[in-house]
Amino acid sequence: MNKVKDIKVVMFDLGNVIICFDHMIAAEKIAKYCDRRPREIYDLFFYSDLTEKFDSGKIDEGEFFNEVKKLLNLNGLDKPGFYKIWNDIFWENPGIAEVITEVKRHYDKFFIISNVNKPHFEYIWREFPIVREADEIILSYEIGVLKPAPEIYKTAIEKAQCLPSEVFYTDDRPELVTAAREMGIVAQVFSGVEKIRKTLII
Repeated sequence: MNKVKDIKVVMFDLGNVIICFDHMIAAEKIAKYCDRRPREIYDLFFYSDLTEKFDSGKIDEGEFFNEVKKLLNLNGLDKPGFYKIWNDIFWENPGIAEVITEVKRHYDKFFIISNVNKPHFEYIWREFPIVREADEIILSYEIGVLKPAPEIYKTAIEKAQCLPSEVFYTDDRPELVTAAREMGIVAQVFSGVEKIRKTLII
């Protein structure tokens, strides 16, 4: 028996729900190869138009690196070295793997929906086996749009093959939870592993 009535498919955001991250880790390492301080680097291109293009698949790894290199005037950091730094910012949210295992026992399907770029996701796929437990993974760089665009939620609902009201979604960003609710999805702001466990699992 499911704890959330009438829910068939459970969908989790990836970043800071399943896999935690800190872009400042990368910014501090990149700062060694340019004249910018870590905070400046963070503010210049994390959550910028440039990374939005990257996360929505509008530019590829080579184009993104070239833009960053030009923007920061990088010296002594090649593309492989940059992406090693770029990707080394993640860790698994403690306890989330056990929650996902239980979710898969209690509900029909488990999905992941993420605003993410290709190098980040490929690294996460290799390093964190828990993401491979998902029945479907909807990725912004493959869909071509970022949450909160309705298209990404529509894609998820279509793949779920059920009514929006039969889908549960959690995300750490309130505005993305609101967007899901506007699509008819049952959604909750993620505020910790224990709270989501109590919401979803008997």
